Amino acid sequence: MSMSKSAIQRLGKRLQEPDGATDDALSQLEELLIDYDDLLSAARGVIDNLCDALSWPLGVTHRLKTTDTLIQKLRRAKEKGESTNLARVQDIAGIRVSGDITLTEQNDLRDMIIEAFTKQGHTCTMRDRREEPVVGYRAVHVIVTLGSQYVEVQIRTTAQDLWANVFERIADIFGRDIRYGKDPEIGGQAAKDVIAGMESMSEELYALEKLADEGVATPGGQEATLEVQKRLDALRRVLRQIETIKGGLPT
Repeated sequence: MSMSKSAIQRLGKRLQEPDGATDDALSQLEELLIDYDDLLSAARGVIDNLCDALSWPLGVTHRLKTTDTLIQKLRRAKEKGESTNLARVQDIAGIRVSGDITLTEQNDLRDMIIEAFTKQGHTCTMRDRREEPVVGYRAVHVIVTLGSQYVEVQIRTTAQDLWANVFERIADIFGRDIRYGKDPEIGGQAAKDVIAGMESMSEELYALEKLADEGVATPGGQEATLEVQKRLDALRRVLRQIETIKGGLPT
């Protein structure tokens, strides 16, 4: 790691200020992201090896936050009076694992991921966003500490992943900050109604996933599985409509 923790913290303090994104500060941030990119590649290798061994219907993607996204995150945190320590931001580097798995299999995958990294001497913490959703967003997060940096591994069922993708598209239209519970930038009450509907859909999907998971071999569990599929089909239709709307908006 080319920057010390204290240097990263100082950089974060600069970037959180309205005039802090100077050429020098941005150059330092880009260097930091290069370090995280190397870290992300190593963590992705661990995840890929695990998923290949399982042969489950899983998709794996990864991403680094952009400089703009990081700066906005720091400034939102300052507005809320929360920590703006850039060295402790846990989702700069992220890996997403999603697929047609049950909630129990999601738990199993979480445990296997933790075990894989722990065996290599890394520490892990877990955050269950299924029980503590953020504006309807549900997933299981494993935060892996590699040295003094972090990689966030998101584990999602198909329902959780599709819901999140639809909500991301909605945020592209109504304002990205709706993902954090803020009011939409455009659309007024109609936009708020769409957001409330998505939150209700998330609750319904999770309740059905639990029913399906608890009674896989029972008529009730099978019925719940079918209901999940119906709602996923509805979400896919919404996604197509949103993409049409986005395509007609001025850029």
